[in-house]
Amino acid sequence: MKHLALLITCLIIACATSLAQHTITGKIFDKETKEALVGVTVFIPHTQFGTTTDNNGVFSLTSEQPIDSLEIRYIGYQTQKLKAEPSKNYNVLLSSSSVSMQEVVITGSRDAQKRADVPMAISKLSAGTINDAKATQVVELVNKIPGVAMVNYNNEQHGMSIRQPMGTNAYFLYMEDGIPLRPMGVFNHNALIEMNIFAISSIEVVKGPASSLYGPEAVGGAINFITQRPTAVFTAKAGVQVNNSGYKRFQYGTGGMIGKKLGFYLGGFYSKQQNGWMAYSDYNKNSMNARLDYDLTKKTKLILAGSYNDYYSDASGSVDSIVFYQRQYVSTSDFTYRKVKSLRTRLSAEHKWNDNNLTTLHLIYRDNSIGQNPAYAIRWTTGKTTATGEINDNSFKSQAFILQHAAEIKPIRTKLIAGVSMDNSPTTYDSYRLDLFAKLRPDGKSVEQYTIDKEQPDIKLADYDAVLLNSAAYVQAEIKPVERFSVILGGRYDNMAFTYTNYLDNT
Repeated sequence: MKHLALLITCLIIACATSLAQHTITGKIFDKETKEALVGVTVFIPHTQFGTTTDNNGVFSLTSEQPIDSLEIRYIGYQTQKLKAEPSKNYNVLLSSSSVSMQEVVITGSRDAQKRADVPMAISKLSAGTINDAKATQVVELVNKIPGVAMVNYNNEQHGMSIRQPMGTNAYFLYMEDGIPLRPMGVFNHNALIEMNIFAISSIEVVKGPASSLYGPEAVGGAINFITQRPTAVFTAKAGVQVNNSGYKRFQYGTGGMIGKKLGFYLGGFYSKQQNGWMAYSDYNKNSMNARLDYDLTKKTKLILAGSYNDYYSDASGSVDSIVFYQRQYVSTSDFTYRKVKSLRTRLSAEHKWNDNNLTTLHLIYRDNSIGQNPAYAIRWTTGKTTATGEINDNSFKSQAFILQHAAEIKPIRTKLIAGVSMDNSPTTYDSYRLDLFAKLRPDGKSVEQYTIDKEQPDIKLADYDAVLLNSAAYVQAEIKPVERFSVILGGRYDNMAFTYTNYLDNT
């Protein structure tokens, strides 16, 4: 009887041992940005047993066998191997891969994919490169990309060229997290003044016509600024930059998770330049980005994001050709300026139906204005001691949405993307005359200096309202009949309509 009891006890112990489960948990995030990495593969080496991280970068791996080590793999990052300790909760930082062709980009298809798989010329500036640059203006980052030239017209005012001659025409689409900064029909070559450089996590540039997903404004290329997401662990940083040209900047950023479902990010800067090397070139800028991410369910995420920019700059004007050739680089005006205010907000919902279907909805609001006293608007007739200029303001407000669904049909190796969008943007433009004195040189044929005589707000040069209504529908199919060979088929329909009221002649 004693032997039977001993045998039963041994069997119970053996069964309990065999049913014991070993669990490893942890969180995986980017080493540079501290952002959670979603969909990272975590598995036990030399087995098919593994898992992936969720929307917050969290993984949990359970096995009936003891776990000695883990291997972590993610596209665009270096593979990492860890010695497993069941009682430990891991915080794993992954470093970007040195093999640049394996970088992950989203601008090609509005979804994460290897850059090598994108059938277009696309370049990316990583978080590491941006952090190392310690840039004070966007131009210092964009010009690091081959084939792209962004000319600095002073104090963040700029022109763009992507594989074509420099100009200020509406050939390029500027985006923040895949959302256009401006509605179609209201392009401004200085639109990147409205970006917060301190909140940029990475930059992706499509060099040449973009896909059917982005529409006609991307005919010359598209630049997508990916902003900071909430960090997987709490972070806070602040800094001051000063140089010998009168530039000062205070910058700040913080973020992290509040509980298991809610994450936040807040970052921005205030900059000021005074008494720089160029006469009449003072400026200041206040920029801020904020974001909240909330996991409504395991399959549904809500994102509330906002961006605010307040900018004012002296505009040093133009140099007369006579003094230019005399190497006296003195502007003919010292009263011109540009001021910009922009507010962008969006509420996004992402629902992952299953591993192969994802629906996203973006609700967008914009409130922008650019006011200026431009040097290019000065008009003078040879020999006269008077001239005219103008003061103008261009403002718009937008209410828009973008709805998109992506489906992967694995049996036929096809990915389908379809979407619709609508943008309602009331726009106003107002311009009135500025009377100027013109101080002539002794020859009487050129102007040495313009000065303001009187503002004439009652003398309108332009005064109109326009309500833009843009709508679009698009579909794109990426077919991979064999490995390393893709066929992209896409179509898009855009409709731009507007009502226009000209208050100068009441039409």
